[in-house]
Amino acid sequence: MLYDVVVIGGGPAGLTSALYSGRSKLKTKVVEKLAYGGQLLLTELIENFPGVYQMNSFNWVEMLKKQIADLESVEMQEEMVVRKVEHNDGIFKITVVSHIDSSEQVLESHSVIVATGAQPARLGIKGEDAFIGRGVSFCATCDGPLFRDREVVLVGGGDTAIEEALYLSKFAKSITIVHRRDSLRAAAVLQDKAKKNSKITFRWNALPVEILGTTRVEGMRLKDVKTEQESVLSCEGVFVFIGFTPDTEPFRGLLDLNEGGFIVTDYNLLSSCTGIFACGDCRVRPFKQVVTACSEGAIAAHSATKFLENKI
Repeated sequence: MLYDVVVIGGGPAGLTSALYSGRSKLKTKVVEKLAYGGQLLLTELIENFPGVYQMNSFNWVEMLKKQIADLESVEMQEEMVVRKVEHNDGIFKITVVSHIDSSEQVLESHSVIVATGAQPARLGIKGEDAFIGRGVSFCATCDGPLFRDREVVLVGGGDTAIEEALYLSKFAKSITIVHRRDSLRAAAVLQDKAKKNSKITFRWNALPVEILGTTRVEGMRLKDVKTEQESVLSCEGVFVFIGFTPDTEPFRGLLDLNEGGFIVTDYNLLSSCTGIFACGDCRVRPFKQVVTACSEGAIAAHSATKFLENKI
């Protein structure tokens, strides 16, 4: 089958793209490498989605899937990894491989919406994966209110880390910023704000070694980079802000990416390759939130519709 649009990625941006492209009667195929919802499912509750009080992530994804299922022109498929994207004579060929049985398919489409997202860079230490959703978080804006009056650790030293620490200070009892150097990389104005904040303290020249706990986070083991001496810092939460890694490898050589690997788009979310649009965390964007991902998903689908009508 030749599709009008293939949406790559089933997080909030990708699912919203599918909803809007389906409502425009476009023959749409959605492929997701794991499960629909993406990074959203790492957070149980979302409390900052406009007009929705304490939105349960899983329930929200299920409702969105139900909306899409009512659209006859949309097909959805999970556990499908994109290996290669080719473009020839106005037709895109997307090679996908099943996680389940390793079978390979080639999808053909007039246009593509890339919504592959980005993975928060991990510390790669013992206990990190085990406590995701149970004290380990990669989004202060999402999870900060859940740590009201609690002692938390934040790992990182760049602009995002310090901005998130300042945001967390509205809720947490205390924030200890753990940094492997003896100075921050963040902008001077952010550093000044953090150092003046009575809730924020610093643990310099320290490397996280292990996240400790039983059913939830209870502490972090640290190693001094100079003395190599280890110590345990008690806490009830760990926030990690050491960067993001976009899932854009299949598009290298086809699309313009910035130095971090994120897709560069124009106002219409059109990439450097005519017919490929990008939305959500995989593209260059200033604010990573569910509400902005949904907005971009809708815009990408609208732009793809206009492109197919030869209006872009």
